[in-house]
Amino acid sequence: MNIGIIGTGSIGTVLTEALMFAAAAEPENIVLHNRTREKAVHLKASFPGIHVCQTTKELVKKTQLIFVCVRQPDLKPLLESIAPYLTQDHCVLATASAVSTKQMESIISCSCGKVIPSVTNTVASGGILYSFGDSCDNDWQQKVTGLLNQIASVALETDDNIIRAASDLTGCGPAFFSKMAVMYADEAVTYGLTKSQAETLAFHMMIGLGELLKQKDWTLEMLTERTAAKGGVTGRGLTVIESEAGELFASLCRMTQQKAAEDRKEASAAFGIID
Repeated sequence: MNIGIIGTGSIGTVLTEALMFAAAAEPENIVLHNRTREKAVHLKASFPGIHVCQTTKELVKKTQLIFVCVRQPDLKPLLESIAPYLTQDHCVLATASAVSTKQMESIISCSCGKVIPSVTNTVASGGILYSFGDSCDNDWQQKVTGLLNQIASVALETDDNIIRAASDLTGCGPAFFSKMAVMYADEAVTYGLTKSQAETLAFHMMIGLGELLKQKDWTLEMLTERTAAKGGVTGRGLTVIESEAGELFASLCRMTQQKAAEDRKEASAAFGIID
C-alpha cells in the first residue's frame, strides 16, 4: 500500500516521522506533496527513498491511503481539487479536527475519516485519535487502525462530541505539560538553582516519569501515592495543586472548547453543512 501525505508542515512531518520510526511503511511507499515544494524535499532528505510529487493529482494517482494535513480553511478546496481523481480504492484521512466526516463526504465519494496525531507518535508512543465516515468500508477501517496502532501506544476512536477534549490530552498535552515544567523550573531558579540545573532536572524528571509509568505498569494515581509520603513535602505540595490548579485546567478546557466551537462554525459555513 502506498501512502500519500499532502502538507508537510508540523502535522505532516509528525506522520512521516512516525511511519518511518515505527517501520510501519517503507520509504519507497511514502509519497509527499507540499504547496512549497522545498519543505517536502527537505523532509525527504531525512528519509532517502521517499517520493515527492509536483502535484496533488500525481500523488493521488500513486497512492491509496492519503493523509491530508492542511489547515482547516484549505481543506475544502483541497478536497475539491483531488475529488475527480479519487476512486473507490482510495481512503482519505484529514487532520482538521473541526471538520466532520459528513462534511468531507459532501465533497469526496471514497472511504474517508479523520486522524489527529501527536508529536509523541514520532517515537511510536502516546495517543492518536481517529474516526471514520459512513462511507469508510470495513477493509479500510481495519487497515487504518492497524497502521495507527503501529505508530502510537494507543489509538482511540472518537467522535465529534469528544474529539476536542481527547485532542487536548493527546495532541496538545505534550506542549501544555512541557510549558508547565519550564515554568516550574523557572520558579526553582528563584530559590538558588541555576537555569541550566533547573531545566536539566525538570527534563529528566519527565523522562523518568514516563519510564516509571511504562516499566512498572503504574496508573497515574498509583504513582502519586507512591511518591507522596504521609505528612511530607510532596503531600503538602499536592494540597496546593488540588486547591489552586483545578481552575487552571477548567480555564484551559473552556478556552480549547471555545476555539473548537469557532472552528466548527467556520467549517459549517465553508462546507454549507451544519454538523
